Amino acid sequence: MKLETLVQQVAKHLMSLAPQRPLVLGVSGGQGVGKTTFCAALSQYLHEVGVATQTLSLDDFYLSRRQREDLAAHIHPLCKTRGVPGTHDILRLHESMVALRSKQRLANLRLPVFSKSLDDILPPAQWLAVDTQPEIILLEGWCVGAQADFISPHPQTDWERAQDSEGVWKQWSQTQAAAYADIWAACDCWMLMRQDNFEAVVDSRWAQEQDNAAASGIWQFETREAVAQFCAHYESWTLGIWQALPRTCDFVIGRDEGFTYRHWLDEPHPHPLS
Repeated sequence: MKLETLVQQVAKHLMSLAPQRPLVLGVSGGQGVGKTTFCAALSQYLHEVGVATQTLSLDDFYLSRRQREDLAAHIHPLCKTRGVPGTHDILRLHESMVALRSKQRLANLRLPVFSKSLDDILPPAQWLAVDTQPEIILLEGWCVGAQADFISPHPQTDWERAQDSEGVWKQWSQTQAAAYADIWAACDCWMLMRQDNFEAVVDSRWAQEQDNAAASGIWQFETREAVAQFCAHYESWTLGIWQALPRTCDFVIGRDEGFTYRHWLDEPHPHPLS
């Protein structure tokens, strides 16, 4: 199905709910799957039918480069790379969600903006001001919904065995996942968008990198292989999310290379890292 059809189906479901507070849709999915594009289209559609909507991207709540360098120095070098649970400013995200759901706390709310090309959070002067309470909040991010038991504390891939043979970084990230529990609990409904396999995630992230570079003039990764090394940080979490999250999702959506979508068949799939 086309993006427009998917948007209309999800919007209809959201508008059929009647919470006494702003409703939160959690949108999870691997890099480059189209979460940002989907949320922008859904937000625009809801605006056109008179429903105020605000999107929160988990990516905008990454810790600064300096904060991640401190983690790398004290815990494990892999902590420098943004992405896995533990590399987000969860306190700021929690405070932002509370403010969006409370008219009394909405005044002067500014949402952070993270530059992937610069791999750092932008100065506060460039953050997004919000002055209207939304009826629907779209919380999107590659690890939205991730829980500690989605992965093993031990290295699961060849890359993890080479980079983190004792599982120090892996166990740290798994432990950090508990801090996200209150954020996930605030979601009223869930959507998982996924590619067919992890190689497709790498391809999607490489295409995204080329688009980012075209827009900013800055290359963070200049080759697909460099992107693959970056995505390796995410692999076991991504596959664990694909395996476990559908049990609680209202929508599980597959996406092909042509950016057409389908409802993922509800059938058992063995964990690729089992």
